[in-house]
Amino acid sequence: MNNDFEKRLVPEIPLKDKVLRIIIDTDAANEIDDLYAIALAIKSPDRFNIEGFVVTHFAASGGPESTELSYNILLKLLIEAGMQNKYVVKKGGHPIRYSNTPSHSEGVDYIIERARAGSENDPLWVLGLGASTNLASAILLAPDIIPKVRYMFHARSENTWPERSVQYNVYGDIIAAKTLLESNVPLVWFDTGTHICADYLTTKKYLSTEGSLGTFLHSYRDTRVDFMSKEKGFFDLGDVAYLINPDICKTEILPTPSMTRWMYFDHNLTFGKMLRVSDIDVKEVWRIMFERIKRN
Repeated sequence: MNNDFEKRLVPEIPLKDKVLRIIIDTDAANEIDDLYAIALAIKSPDRFNIEGFVVTHFAASGGPESTELSYNILLKLLIEAGMQNKYVVKKGGHPIRYSNTPSHSEGVDYIIERARAGSENDPLWVLGLGASTNLASAILLAPDIIPKVRYMFHARSENTWPERSVQYNVYGDIIAAKTLLESNVPLVWFDTGTHICADYLTTKKYLSTEGSLGTFLHSYRDTRVDFMSKEKGFFDLGDVAYLINPDICKTEILPTPSMTRWMYFDHNLTFGKMLRVSDIDVKEVWRIMFERIKRN
């Protein structure tokens, strides 16, 4: 892997009128927010050319079968959206066990394939909404794709920055998260979204009358007691909303820190620079969501 970190590219979010080639890597069965984020993405063809989905594990709580669970619920969402045959869906691998040792899977192979189909001027955006196993494995297996990808990783732990991360996605594969930080891959560290909440009656009002997809999204709140709470977070929804309208977040370009196995950042050991995203406009996130789900 190229370790010339002075030349590490800092991603620039394209203007709102440009279509992004994107793969979404998701642990969709772990939480409700992935489903809302994916729904927003598939209802935004003016912004996203979705080249496929990769499902990742949530092994920290879901065990080795968690990838299969995410695969099944993602297919259910696509059926409700009438898009069951529109997108490629691949399964990712198990957590990385050793540093610099990728976890092989069809999902990783697909990320590499689609990255190589692009160029430095037309990169593949890979949006990581779960553990970063597949993102990290792709660049370990094929470092030649690094100039052709832009990685955005949902690493939301803004209340503990800059000391450490306590993010579930990081904990789910700490080696993979370290790999993203300590590689040369152009990296967006998405570090906000904690307060993206909506009460039950609000999603009922704006979603339950919007066809089978809207009904599915709202009714999924009935599947767990915590999903019905007005304080339930829809964290990953912010990642997609930000890519649609980059003006809704604050950003800063920072030296990319190292991270220990205990998820503490080491800012004395840096690896080029990255784009950190923070402080999202929650009202605008929901405006974007409800407006786009309402589209035919």
